[in-house]
Amino acid sequence: MLLKNRTIKFILACILFVSTVFLVTPTCDAYAQVKINSTKKTLLVGKTTTLKVTGTKKKVTWSSSNKKVATVSSKGKVTAKKTGTATITAKAGKKKYKCKITVKKKTTTTATVSKKKVVCINPGHQATGDSTKESNGPNSSTLKAKVTTGATGVSSKVAESTINLSVGLKLKSILESRGYSVIMTRISQNVNISNKKRAEIGNTASICISLHCDSSTNTNATGAHTICIDKSSSLYSSSYSLGNKVIQSYCAATGIASKGVVARSDLTGLNWSTVPAIYIEMGFLSNSSEDLKLSDDSFQNTMATGIADGLDNYFNA
Repeated sequence: MLLKNRTIKFILACILFVSTVFLVTPTCDAYAQVKINSTKKTLLVGKTTTLKVTGTKKKVTWSSSNKKVATVSSKGKVTAKKTGTATITAKAGKKKYKCKITVKKKTTTTATVSKKKVVCINPGHQATGDSTKESNGPNSSTLKAKVTTGATGVSSKVAESTINLSVGLKLKSILESRGYSVIMTRISQNVNISNKKRAEIGNTASICISLHCDSSTNTNATGAHTICIDKSSSLYSSSYSLGNKVIQSYCAATGIASKGVVARSDLTGLNWSTVPAIYIEMGFLSNSSEDLKLSDDSFQNTMATGIADGLDNYFNA
């Protein structure tokens, strides 16, 4: 009887042990947090992403609510097909885990520029003039000197051609730092380039600006102005706009009084232009006060910056 009781107790103990192991001890899935690696994603058409369910050893099956928008492989790789939305569902056992996929149209990145930013800078005149004649415009019988030396500062005694070149080189540096491409008609004093040739060089750019200084027998005359292509030309409107933007910014920067924009038909450098082109008369060398400003290296940086700001305004309009 005692042996029988011990046998029964042993059997009950074994049953209790088995129950504890298989019924009470939780599985690995019970301990782990089962989750999908993303519940919301945005894809461009043609792009892919891979979804994963972690925290379970159970087999995961995948499905898409809209295969026209997005498909999913047996391993969770999602492919965007067309614009729209689709829900990707991962099923592990009786549990479901979802991710909303938004598909957008593929965008093409293109640099759009309303006007090409290629500027020709023509520092007016040169060290020595050339009195040889050339036609001052297409089909014109009027002949003018190819190029002159320009004026000289009444107080500074600096040649206009020197000031024009100095400002031109400073303007070139500023424009290039702002992303422009720059063409110079000259980079030194010792050249012989006619006004017609300068216009032809300018025609390879988007616009052309010729730098000049004014002079008058009236030593009290001051101020700056721009000269645009004649009103009879199809380029008048764009040339006037260019001249207006430049003179406004130039005078605002330098404090030199603005004399506005003037259209002329007698300038070789404008008559041969096939792109918007202007002259800027930056101030009077015949006026002592203005002359000393125009010939000052530091002030020339201000002049060049004002012109560059005007070109920015023109190209960004």
